[in-house]
Amino acid sequence: MKTWSRKDFLKTSLVGGGAALLATRGGLLAQGSANGDVRIGIIGFNAQGFGHLQNYLPGHKSKLDGAVLAAICDVDDKVLAKGREAAKQAGLTSVAEFKDYRKMLESKAIDAVVIATPNHQHSLMTIMALQAGKDVYVEKPLSHNIWEGRQAVEAAKKYSGKNIALIGTQNRSSEQIMNAIATLRSGKLGKIKWVTGTCYKTRDSIGLHDGPQPVDAGIDYDLWTGPAALTPPTRNGPKGTVHYDWHWFWNYGGGDISNQGIHQMDVARWMLGAQGLPKSVMSFGGRFGYRDDAETPNTLVSVMNFDSAPLIFEVRGLGRKKGMKAMDLYRKSSVGVVAQCEHGYINVAETGSAVAYDNDGKKLEAFEGADNGAHRKNWIKALQSRKVTHGLLVEGHYSTSLCHLANISYLAGAEKANVQLADAVASDLATKDAYWRMLDHLKANEVDLEATKPIVGPLLKVDAKTEMVSHTDQIVTDAANNSLIRKREGRGAFKIPVMQTGSMAAS
Repeated sequence: MKTWSRKDFLKTSLVGGGAALLATRGGLLAQGSANGDVRIGIIGFNAQGFGHLQNYLPGHKSKLDGAVLAAICDVDDKVLAKGREAAKQAGLTSVAEFKDYRKMLESKAIDAVVIATPNHQHSLMTIMALQAGKDVYVEKPLSHNIWEGRQAVEAAKKYSGKNIALIGTQNRSSEQIMNAIATLRSGKLGKIKWVTGTCYKTRDSIGLHDGPQPVDAGIDYDLWTGPAALTPPTRNGPKGTVHYDWHWFWNYGGGDISNQGIHQMDVARWMLGAQGLPKSVMSFGGRFGYRDDAETPNTLVSVMNFDSAPLIFEVRGLGRKKGMKAMDLYRKSSVGVVAQCEHGYINVAETGSAVAYDNDGKKLEAFEGADNGAHRKNWIKALQSRKVTHGLLVEGHYSTSLCHLANISYLAGAEKANVQLADAVASDLATKDAYWRMLDHLKANEVDLEATKPIVGPLLKVDAKTEMVSHTDQIVTDAANNSLIRKREGRGAFKIPVMQTGSMAAS
């Protein structure tokens, strides 16, 4: 039986003289563009979203065939103007504009949306878009907290007969990584001993300010805040009081482990072959080297124990040494993933390229195939085939949740003397190695751990079924599960729809 794409159906309708030009998309009727292209709406395009916007501009070098820009949406008038000008320069004069994404979702002239807003909006917008009958590409991470991420996954299940949802964990489209994983599964390098993900990325101080800062007149701050607590910004960096530096505040983001690190976390979990969540998690680190407005750690080591092997994740925001912009390397990469096996290791770089080495560092094989640049093309293929092959929402949820679990342990932690931290990690070889390397890194940056003590998080057991955590101390258990990174239901008109049923819905 033939699987009909939107273009196939529209061609048939045109030949048959159909006046409505309606395409059936898994049971949903949606009016297509004149040439059968999927009509895309972009929500949020001040940063990563602008790259998405260019994917649908005629004549642009990154233009994706099979889709056309139909609408743009941003809460900032200046950003909207930037999108308007880009569309105009590309010859698009009929692109609809919205400041409120809810109005965009009501439009019948849009088939699919790309969500590239700050993290705290991802899950809510994904759910609402699916409820509105739109296909969804949501940027990483899937969620701001574990609970809302689960609601997004359940929404994708509920509406799977009509719409598709894909997450922008772009390494899932790297054929090089797929081939590397096939080698891991073959056993050629022996059993996996551990997997280490690294996010060593320069993050300078965002400055120190006194109290609330003004919001630009052109920004609808209530809309920007969405399901987060409505509080005035307390930052004022190079990009202003609202944009970008939200990454370093718990109300909106989760630091670099949730920002850049989610890509490497996803690859690490994939290489490990881990299904779902780990048995336990423990984190330690801090914000070292400067004092500024930000809240999230710029240095973090997190250890997640799976049945097969541990997953260690490291974040560093300081340079190789004090005053240096160049970053540390771990097995040839500053941002990457290393799967250490008995007889060698595989290194996956930020670009999605993968190379196997023996334990002496001799190259064994450079894996071939397309890199992670194929992900957005695979999104168009998914729209046409009505099936997501790369970037499944549930996989994105589990990988995103690992980042959240790491932060939950950190947030439930306390300042400890360095000797106490050393004792906490002494029993595990891979964790101890990460600890000593972190210590050397901080010494190179002239950080005094007696003056700025590290935060040592508790070892939390993870219930894979309820997606909650526990500790021998009930106070710690309650604090961890009540963390806004574990669960936040939203506010007012921006409440997260509950998509689960039974006990999971209440957890």
